[in-house]
Amino acid sequence: MDWNQLASSKPITAYSIFCGVLEYPKNILPEIKSGNKYGFQDWEIHENPYQQSSEEIIRNFKDYYYESFVDTVFPHFKNSDKQQLNSDFAKQTHRLSLKIDQQHPIKIEKKEATSTYNVFFEYLDLFFFPDGVVYYCFKCDFSSFSFNEITLLNNHIRNADKLEDMNFLNTHLSFLKTAASATNNTDTQSFGNKLKVFSIIEHNVQLTKEEENMLLYDIGACVPIGSASGEMSYFQPSEDYFNELIENNKISVFNNWSALTLFDTFTGLFQKGALYNFNWENGYFNLIYLQSLYVKNHLFKVNKAFYAKGAKHQQLDDDLFEFNKYYNPSHISFNFLPSLIFKKIRYSLAINDELDQLKERIERGNQKRKDKADKMINDVLTVIAVLAVFSALWDSSEWVEKLIYDAKFSYHILSGSLTTLVITVVGIFLIRNYRKNAS
Repeated sequence: MDWNQLASSKPITAYSIFCGVLEYPKNILPEIKSGNKYGFQDWEIHENPYQQSSEEIIRNFKDYYYESFVDTVFPHFKNSDKQQLNSDFAKQTHRLSLKIDQQHPIKIEKKEATSTYNVFFEYLDLFFFPDGVVYYCFKCDFSSFSFNEITLLNNHIRNADKLEDMNFLNTHLSFLKTAASATNNTDTQSFGNKLKVFSIIEHNVQLTKEEENMLLYDIGACVPIGSASGEMSYFQPSEDYFNELIENNKISVFNNWSALTLFDTFTGLFQKGALYNFNWENGYFNLIYLQSLYVKNHLFKVNKAFYAKGAKHQQLDDDLFEFNKYYNPSHISFNFLPSLIFKKIRYSLAINDELDQLKERIERGNQKRKDKADKMINDVLTVIAVLAVFSALWDSSEWVEKLIYDAKFSYHILSGSLTTLVITVVGIFLIRNYRKNAS
């Protein structure tokens, strides 16, 4: 394989959808639903070769996906009157779209010069989810660029600190920002320090399976073409890491396409004629990938709340249970391929691992709180028990004195002796218990 030649060649079709997340002011969603859409339109299916209505397409999805899963993203397109989603959650979901269909110059500085790439932006979508978060997704057509230029642009655009190149995005998203966040875009417009990237590429290059794996890695890692092969040694992954990614993160079902899902990117690589983009953009991106990003971000927020001062662990536990019930299914589809893609995406985002650890932390926090409460109750019961012992000593001493001696001095001797005995026994017990805990 001549990697330099491949790097400079162009695919048949290529596009990337970039995803970021914002926390928006609570008054925005009611305002949008009342009619003020800030220049956006009601969301519609973008990839629609048969010109069906969005409602019809989403309802048809429910023949392939569990209705409860589809409702997590599209709760208002129901097959029946049966409510599949918590009504409070459903009220907090909404979708808007802005058709862009314009080229915008993206400037990338290199050591020797600054290069300008005219990138075609198709649309900007907003997906409102519960918890006061909105996911913004914009699609870029990269079909006119070479493989190397695609990885370069993906890497540049996904970095939030480079978004000054796309002021039009900041302008369109400005109504979602609070006064505090408006001065610091990078803190509120991305997952950590990077946008997520969903890339689809169709090509006519003859590749061996090994070369295909290497190309998948280069595109997915947003590094120069030839890095995995060692042609570009600076970004070459270790053999162990590369093999681990291919074994655990690659999706390979048919010979004419494969995919690689990483923490920050999803890359689909299709031979000529193998790409059916209706499924990939509408189903696998809008449903599986976007919903998985929401679950991941929600777990991040719960983790952050768990370590906050004065965190109410029982409330977090209750909220997490409610969230898992509706938004975190273990199975999503009647068919194997969506289920496999769902499983791989969740694996790359480490959703199940984070969820298991979060549950364990919350359970431990609740157990510590319960143990502390139990200890306090036990201490109170101990004091009551000690007082009861002295009360019993008083009564028993008086009874013995009247029954046998019938003399006041005998009562004092008897009660004093029994009290001394009880105090001695309790003291010995406390000292032994203290030494045992100290050791």
